[in-house]
Amino acid sequence: MSLESLFILNTAGYGGEPPAFARYLASVPSLADAEPVWSGPQDTVCIHIQRKELVYLGIVSEEVPPIEILEFLDGVVQALSEYIGQLSELTIKENFVTVYQLLSEMVDSGSVVTTDTTVLRGLVPVPSLVNRVIENVSGIGLGSEKRPNVNTSATPWRRQGIRHTTNEFFVDIVERIDTIVDSSGSIISYDVSGDISCKSRLSGMPDLVMVLNRPDIMDDVAFHPCVRRRKWDEERTIGFVPPDGQFKLASFHAAMDTSPKVLPLHVRALSTRKDNVYTVEVLLEPGQCNGRPIEKVSVKVPLPQQAYNIGVQCKTGTHAVSNARSPQVEWNLKTVKSADRGLRLVIQYLLRSASAGSAEKGSAVSSAEQGALAAFIDFEVAGFSASSIKVDALRLLRESYKLFKGVRYVTMAGSYQVRF
Repeated sequence: MSLESLFILNTAGYGGEPPAFARYLASVPSLADAEPVWSGPQDTVCIHIQRKELVYLGIVSEEVPPIEILEFLDGVVQALSEYIGQLSELTIKENFVTVYQLLSEMVDSGSVVTTDTTVLRGLVPVPSLVNRVIENVSGIGLGSEKRPNVNTSATPWRRQGIRHTTNEFFVDIVERIDTIVDSSGSIISYDVSGDISCKSRLSGMPDLVMVLNRPDIMDDVAFHPCVRRRKWDEERTIGFVPPDGQFKLASFHAAMDTSPKVLPLHVRALSTRKDNVYTVEVLLEPGQCNGRPIEKVSVKVPLPQQAYNIGVQCKTGTHAVSNARSPQVEWNLKTVKSADRGLRLVIQYLLRSASAGSAEKGSAVSSAEQGALAAFIDFEVAGFSASSIKVDALRLLRESYKLFKGVRYVTMAGSYQVRF
């Protein structure tokens, strides 16, 4: 794989992207409508992912499977997050030296070397507050005072001689629901995928065995290199020597063909028109989440570019109207509890005609005059698993100390769309 260029862009203003890609973004209604793989001029291909307010763009000019670039970009996001925490334009600028060092170790002359943070930690020091202040003032990267600690053992993800005062191992199973719901509330498509992320603080060279309650519904499983694949194929248990620190143990897709389709949040969206006044009504109700509170609820309703005089009514939560690329109303609720009912958002707006005199000429109504078409939902439910996949047991082998362990389950919205 040969990567020509890598860009980290701000979704709010862009400004640093290649001109051709900038023109492509200007031609789509919103960034969510942009194809992740786009053929650019001069036999180049632009491949991007979006993570919150940042866009990570890779450009290639050779025949490369797009999934390899997408996986690399996701690895870049994970590595940067582990080093500098919450990623934003500000934190990228504040930690520019560290970001530069990480990217130079990840990629060599366009070829991907590694995105494994366990390996990177032996090459690039984790930034401290003092070093960051000196680097920002002087513009000089202090780097590491020690020689790189490169592990060449049979377990390159874990060095020898690790010692911790307390031996802890924590597991996060984070699942995402991708679904499309029509105006009547019927589910058109439904998909559940997830990640098993771990944080290890174990001494020595521990060998762990993780037993799951429903391994039979997990398919398209991608494991960390530390996992013994044969044990999974034969016994459907996960055996591994964990890296030290945070890492992603596995990602999976849950086969839910015969299982009930669980929606933690029920959303009904209606769009009506009277003369030139358009009305959008969004109703929220808690769904099947075992009584758990639904947190960080966000409802985004993109409006046509011709919309104006936008009015919003909601008794619960906060709302905002933005006009960055096209009008959009965002409704935010901190928490939706199981007893909450009657949560309602009403949007009213006017719509300019797409072309003057179109009604007089008897022309067909354009797609821009049809009003809002869908609402996009975001939420998070702690302590709930949409697939019901849980950890039954976590056993420690080859070490005799007491293991403190914890498991946390989180279900969140992936691509969660409700059509009008």
